[in-house]
Amino acid sequence: MTDSCQAALLSEGLPAATISGSGRLVFSTSQDFDRAWDLGVFYLKVPTCLDIEGARHFGQGLTSADSPYRQTPKYGELEGFIALENNQQTKLALRRHRWDQHYPSEVAQFGRQLDDIGVAIMGEVLRQSGIPESLWGRASGGYSLGEGTAFLNFVHYDTRNPDLGLRPHTDYGFVTILDATAPGLQIKIAGDFMDVPVLPGHLVINFGEALHFVTAYSERTVGAVVHRVLSQQSIDPLRHGIVYFANPDLEGMLWQFDAKGEVKGNSSVQGLFALLEKNLTE
Repeated sequence: MTDSCQAALLSEGLPAATISGSGRLVFSTSQDFDRAWDLGVFYLKVPTCLDIEGARHFGQGLTSADSPYRQTPKYGELEGFIALENNQQTKLALRRHRWDQHYPSEVAQFGRQLDDIGVAIMGEVLRQSGIPESLWGRASGGYSLGEGTAFLNFVHYDTRNPDLGLRPHTDYGFVTILDATAPGLQIKIAGDFMDVPVLPGHLVINFGEALHFVTAYSERTVGAVVHRVLSQQSIDPLRHGIVYFANPDLEGMLWQFDAKGEVKGNSSVQGLFALLEKNLTE
């Protein structure tokens, strides 16, 4: 897609979708659907059953120095209560199998509701790709079957650090679900970064690199959107965010299929993510 086409797609603002009663991702018009797929990012109306305010309250509590959740141990580089290098993010990040161990029961349940949303979005992507449904589990490293890997992160931004809030990047996984209540998120369109305005009552959804990989030979390939968060200042309201990452099994494989169900390629998840990390750092 040309830069001018991308810019035109964003001129009307990001499209918005809902999750239907039957668990399908639905846009109000086919044009909105096409724009969402071409941009790789869209709004999603918060389902009425999702206790977003309760989850926000939990995340905001992590800024208190006496919060017991700040003592959550680290599990490698990606999990625990951690401060990231070269940006302003401090976060509590945990994979699904640790939610019940470390999160309050209502927060763990919130994460499982986000699982349902992620599976619905993933299913619609694979449905539109034309990949036969019998192969969705294999293509998605188990995620479309309710398996795979999911991270539930609660983020705040340390304004004592003058760096960018979050440096430009694409997400490595399938789908990212973001709850952001303050400005600062930008996406790269036609070579320029453009603001993603806060839309009350809505989440922001964006596609990642693994989704681009598994749909590369399908009838409808999706692309990963480059995004960043602007540097947050001490005069700004403290920026909080809830981020859910839908990923394949991190120890597993990803498979590329065409619409006939024929294998066109594969990669270990570790290998794909290592290549993406190499390309990012270079």
